[in-house]
Amino acid sequence: MRSNYILKPIILSKLKNTKLYRSRIIKKGIVLKYNEITEYQNQAPPIISNLNSEYRIKSPTVGIVRNGLRFDDYVYKNASWLFYERYLKNNNIKYEYYDIFKSNWIEEAKKYDIIMWHVNSTPIELNIAQSKIYILEKIMGKFTFPSFHEIWQYEDKCRASYLYKIYGSPSITTFLTNSYKEASAIINKLDFPVVAKASTGASSSGVEKINNSREAKKYVKEVFSDKGRKTIYPYMRHKDYVLFQELIDDAKYDLRIMIIGNKAFGYYRYPNKGDFRASGAGNYEKKDIAYEAIRIAVDVKNKLNSRLMGVDMLYSDKQGKYFIIETSLFNKIDTAEQLKVDGIPGYYDISNINDITFKPGSYWIHELVMDEIIREWYSKQNISN
Repeated sequence: MRSNYILKPIILSKLKNTKLYRSRIIKKGIVLKYNEITEYQNQAPPIISNLNSEYRIKSPTVGIVRNGLRFDDYVYKNASWLFYERYLKNNNIKYEYYDIFKSNWIEEAKKYDIIMWHVNSTPIELNIAQSKIYILEKIMGKFTFPSFHEIWQYEDKCRASYLYKIYGSPSITTFLTNSYKEASAIINKLDFPVVAKASTGASSSGVEKINNSREAKKYVKEVFSDKGRKTIYPYMRHKDYVLFQELIDDAKYDLRIMIIGNKAFGYYRYPNKGDFRASGAGNYEKKDIAYEAIRIAVDVKNKLNSRLMGVDMLYSDKQGKYFIIETSLFNKIDTAEQLKVDGIPGYYDISNINDITFKPGSYWIHELVMDEIIREWYSKQNISN
């Protein structure tokens, strides 16, 4: 079972370059011709801002890093860069495609005031992004999304756990150590089953249930061995850290709340029968969300100082409270309706956290991100001038 789980992403990475795979995703509508994207995006009206007249400052030049699969004239229809581009076109803001992976990325960056990059959650791209965004933001003074602080905490469960602890966020009880001696000693004190997590991994990859002390000892031994433990990434091992969490066994769902600016969206996710993991299961429901959960998500976002944030949490009936599972900078967005209340698409207005209200409307979250970044850039220029 485990070997198949490891092989799957390796096989998929090879398939992506085959005619069969490309034919299949074209047929399924996962990719569209570039000239068909506008019609697809019209699920939601464009966001038009009159910021030039409001701030009376020259428009920025934006460098867009294109993410997602591209081949021939086809593009991944939900790639963030397409929505950044839509916003910039509709607001007459100059932009260019920026190839941050080429050797001349530093010289090319000098042309841009703002750099937008939806970073892939693979360990290799995260490493590249942290290195280059540090240079762009901290050394060259560029206005970037994500910022170095945002990318530092993205897709790293260990770093996020440190932040939750420092800020007192309501996270699941966690044991995290880089010490083999401490990890071995804690096993006899654990209340099994527990959840073990690798630091990096999306859609529940690297998350598994440890049922007893025998499994825990084997897990710890592998992690602290010379080679470490296999992950779904063939070039990376899980080595020299253990992250165990309490299993909240009465949670019936997990809840994802996404926040950008003064808007909150969200939906419920349910695990498949016999599994405890809802992420990646594909079982969604869009309905009203408890204001208590929204306030927790807003508080976490503000403390973690992230302009865009998805907060995954679950609710324990026995304990009568919400627990944060994890936070993420980028989430999969495949529709302009990321929240529905009584069947009506919209968002929660969180401009007054003590008076949260639902407002109808369809929005592409990627486009709201671009609007937020542009507004922040104008605001900073206005202050400095």
